[in-house]
Amino acid sequence: MRLRTAVGAGLVAALCAGTAEAQPQIPRSGRDPACPNDSLQLCLQYRPLGRLGRSLDPAEYRYPFHDPYLATITVGGVSPDGVTRGVKREVVHVQGLPGRDNLPLLNGRGEVSVALYRQPRPAPLLFILGGIGSNPYFGLGTYYAALFQKSGAHVVVLPSPMTWNFALAASRSGAPGYTPDDARDVYRLMQETLTLLRARYGLTVTSVHFMGVSLGALEGAHVSVLDADEGRIGIERYLLVNPPTDLAYSLGKLHEWQALGAALGRERAAKVGFKARALIEDYIEDRRTNRHATFDRATREFARLSREELQFVIAQSVRLALPELVYVTQAIDDRQVLKAPRDEGRQRLREAKAITLRDYENRVAVPRQQLQDPSASAESLNERGSLRPILDRLRDNPRVHIMHNADDVLTERGSVEELKTVIGEQMTLYPYGGHLGNLWFADNQEDILRYFGAPFTPPASASGAAPAVRASAPASAGR
Repeated sequence: MRLRTAVGAGLVAALCAGTAEAQPQIPRSGRDPACPNDSLQLCLQYRPLGRLGRSLDPAEYRYPFHDPYLATITVGGVSPDGVTRGVKREVVHVQGLPGRDNLPLLNGRGEVSVALYRQPRPAPLLFILGGIGSNPYFGLGTYYAALFQKSGAHVVVLPSPMTWNFALAASRSGAPGYTPDDARDVYRLMQETLTLLRARYGLTVTSVHFMGVSLGALEGAHVSVLDADEGRIGIERYLLVNPPTDLAYSLGKLHEWQALGAALGRERAAKVGFKARALIEDYIEDRRTNRHATFDRATREFARLSREELQFVIAQSVRLALPELVYVTQAIDDRQVLKAPRDEGRQRLREAKAITLRDYENRVAVPRQQLQDPSASAESLNERGSLRPILDRLRDNPRVHIMHNADDVLTERGSVEELKTVIGEQMTLYPYGGHLGNLWFADNQEDILRYFGAPFTPPASASGAAPAVRASAPASAGR
């Protein structure tokens, strides 16, 4: 999950995103002795050092935000415009499913768009998959793609299954939302992407790896089961960050926070939403003129919001992806969720803005699954699509590592601790960070690079990179 504005969020903008540059926050460390020969080559040799595999004590983890909702909000400072400095990317179009290229008002858009960050030499390839609504050109995927490209890897950022582009061109059901099916579609897209990159782009891939965050981590967990059974790719290492342990709980929280709009009142909710958008847009504008811009000012302003207002902002950020997704699902298989005529695209998109996550689940995803299984329900789909049914497979797969936060706002603390008990040293547990809110933090970046065995580049002050948020920002909020 991530915060973003409507900048570049439309169908046309998403398709037309072109070459950009990126530069991440660089962790505080020196060169990794595991890679003595070439500081640019990603070694990808697993060495569980330092914090990896442990439950960190709060005293040793200096992450500055102890309010989990404010921590979650800080992920909005991670490349919200998708444009950072120093690394080029390419837009790659992968052939979509048959019959999806000629739907009404979607002609010519039936290919899957992925972002490629390539090396000029043979290298490992890392797939990155984000959370609900994440596309390959904004946010965490872009941020970490730059980090790994600078460490010597080819990187491909995939669209979330819960995006219009994936639903249109890669989702066999045309109505994503059931994790095992979505994971199967992701797995197929990864295979076709690899084939295309090797044949048309001349990439020499020495090994394949995967990083998923939020819902993308849950989908990646199911991909690990598929690849272990079928071996069509041979993925060597998986990093799963903040996967929801119980989908019903996570979706319930988002629905609860979305409903806070009524409790806040129309005027107050509108003001909160406007303020959140304005803060992100101001930060994006600052980044255009100041390469050292930070998210500090926005964080201080977010800290003035009440806990309920922060929760509402988090839920609203997830909901931003739904209108276009709903529009496409109904173009593929019209279930009369939208009443406007099929040739009235703008009207149908406006109508789709009223659809909530709960609506999508009950009116789109579940009815589509009931075509194959009449007994399917939201409860059964969430149960089968969560982590619990595959925990034994994850525990028995040494290629899988999980990073989670004890205060993740979309996961019950008890279930995170239970997951750590089951997974053991295959999981690193941080005391703070909320949901994905510590992925900009240098310690976490260093741990992620260590997991993949990557060499470390000079500190941010030496390279001119600007961290998304500084530790001097306020540590608590939610009055």
